[in-house]
Amino acid sequence: MADFLLKLEHIITNISDAIWPIFLPFILVVGAITSIRTIFIVQKKASYPSTLKLKNAIGPAAISLGAMIGTGAVVGVMGALSKLYAAGQHNIEALAIWALIGALIMVPVSYSETLNSKIMGKIPREYISTIISPKLGMFYAICFVALAVFGFGGFQFSGIDSVTAIVASKFMGIETTNIQRYLFIIVPVIIVVALLVLSKRHEIFMNAMTYMIGTAVALYFIFFTIFVIKTASFIPTYLNGMLEGMRNPVNAMIGVPLGFILGMQKIIQTAETGLGALAMAAQESDSKPREAAMIALIPTIVTVFVAIIVTSYIASYGVRNGIIHFPADTVTRLTQLFETAQDVTGVFGLIVFSIFTVLSALTTILGSYYYMTKLFKTNPINRNIAIYLILVIVSGTLAVFGANVVFEAVDLLLFVLCGINVTTLMIFTFKEWQKYRIDDQDLDGENKIAS
Repeated sequence: MADFLLKLEHIITNISDAIWPIFLPFILVVGAITSIRTIFIVQKKASYPSTLKLKNAIGPAAISLGAMIGTGAVVGVMGALSKLYAAGQHNIEALAIWALIGALIMVPVSYSETLNSKIMGKIPREYISTIISPKLGMFYAICFVALAVFGFGGFQFSGIDSVTAIVASKFMGIETTNIQRYLFIIVPVIIVVALLVLSKRHEIFMNAMTYMIGTAVALYFIFFTIFVIKTASFIPTYLNGMLEGMRNPVNAMIGVPLGFILGMQKIIQTAETGLGALAMAAQESDSKPREAAMIALIPTIVTVFVAIIVTSYIASYGVRNGIIHFPADTVTRLTQLFETAQDVTGVFGLIVFSIFTVLSALTTILGSYYYMTKLFKTNPINRNIAIYLILVIVSGTLAVFGANVVFEAVDLLLFVLCGINVTTLMIFTFKEWQKYRIDDQDLDGENKIAS
């Protein structure tokens, strides 16, 4: 089984490495065109102006943040930093600046996909089916469920697994084996998730967890503020590492900087920009298109900051002070990150990291079921539950015994979903949007589809 997973990982890695250098320029161009046309043409002629009301923003933004931020913000970025270091780029801080450059284009895509989906009143599977092809819409839905439940779920289980190993070692002096963590941690989590979904009350639990993750994020920012204050003298070193990494990039295929590829993958993965998740979440609110789009930017920007800036800064400090040693496996990477936090902020940092990782993981695992019910709402509920639980069991198992397969599969699925969704939205901004032009005689404040 181990040999099979290694071969599968190798195949997926080779495919991903070959595709991303080609896909990256494509998605940047398509994303930029989509954003420009949406902001300067579509929103002016197909949606009424609206202002962002704080009372309308808090709930949806908190729910989106809870489902979005996940342990991918830590586990995924640490994996990317390790991969960058292994490729020869020891100025790992370069990942942050490359990611922020990509975010300048991709964050407006989050605004655009939300606004356009609200104008259409459709989730991605529906507008992909209408604009391009029903078969492509079905393919998108299958890939999204695989990414959300299997891929992102795998990240969350990997985070829970790692935190368990760290806490057991730090506080109890126990070195746990993979099988022990799987049987006594991962399996119970799977059982809890299964019971919640089967009871059909998972939404109540998820809403409660969402506000809990809001508290965890607040604690995380307090921790990071303390960390930065105590390491203020390190900030120039961090910024210099960014510049050095930019000036001396390690290139992947066809000369594209590897840091840019990894940074873009993490932007799309952690902020879910361009994937269609924000478009689906927007359909649940009564907000107008522009207001919904502005609300979508809040969790996107917060997640980008937490995932890229916070994680890369702590990791950079750990590497340059001999606490973190790249490359390393998932558990080792997180252990060393926790040790770096504890070295600077004491036990408080370790506690905050543990709370943040566990709560965000549980919220994201349950959140993936929400997406499945939206994409396959015509399926019998029991069939959706069965498929969901099978994927959860597989992702939880691989998170412990074959985590790298999950990570590589995520990178491949990001390319597929983002490519299909953003291309469809670009087509919409060129011709389909005119079906939703506002009639100047329409005074009721709603869009009127042109005949």
